[in-house]
Amino acid sequence: MFFISAFLVGFLGSFHCAGMCGPIALALPVSHSSKSGILFGRLLYNAGRITTYSLLGLVVGLIGHSIALAGFQKALSISSGIIIILVAAGSLVHTKINFLNKYVVRFTSAIKNRFKKYFARKSWTTLFMIGTVNGLLPCGFVYLALAAAIGAGNIFGSTTYMALFGLGTLPMMLFISLSGNFFGLKFNRFINKATPYVAMAVAALLIVRGINMTDHSCCHHH
Repeated sequence: MFFISAFLVGFLGSFHCAGMCGPIALALPVSHSSKSGILFGRLLYNAGRITTYSLLGLVVGLIGHSIALAGFQKALSISSGIIIILVAAGSLVHTKINFLNKYVVRFTSAIKNRFKKYFARKSWTTLFMIGTVNGLLPCGFVYLALAAAIGAGNIFGSTTYMALFGLGTLPMMLFISLSGNFFGLKFNRFINKATPYVAMAVAALLIVRGINMTDHSCCHHH
């Protein structure tokens, strides 16, 4: 169920991505005008995104693994769930962390500059690179997935979780980039309102998972 939740969070998150990343997917440069060429290009772009998500999973996996080795995997899973609930509750009451905003803006503008360089070129490599950079864009669903992934407590589990999250976003992102359609404002608002509840469901799963862990499995998992 833990890994199934990764795909589901990715799939639900992709509807949110439709508003955020849809314009990027629609504006992708075309290096080959044949239908198969366009499809391959779009798959490369999405492969780039999934690669970035997997690498982010690897990073949080290293952190989670270190905590698990110290014998705190049970606490890690439960605390990950509690943190997600607190952030989700904060978004429900529209609490914003203002001091982080300037860093987010700075980081986003750096990514946009990188986009400009890649969009100016037309090749298979640049389509993959656009995807990798796209995967770094600040996104609530990515943060939610990373918070859940760290709860895996090992490198393989966290990397797999983020790869499955990326695969969950694939159907929608591929549909948008090939069909030229993405959902209207009302639908985006609905997804934004539903997001905290999705987050709380994932958090509950992490907490239950943590409670069900035995100290023996926690300390001798590897």
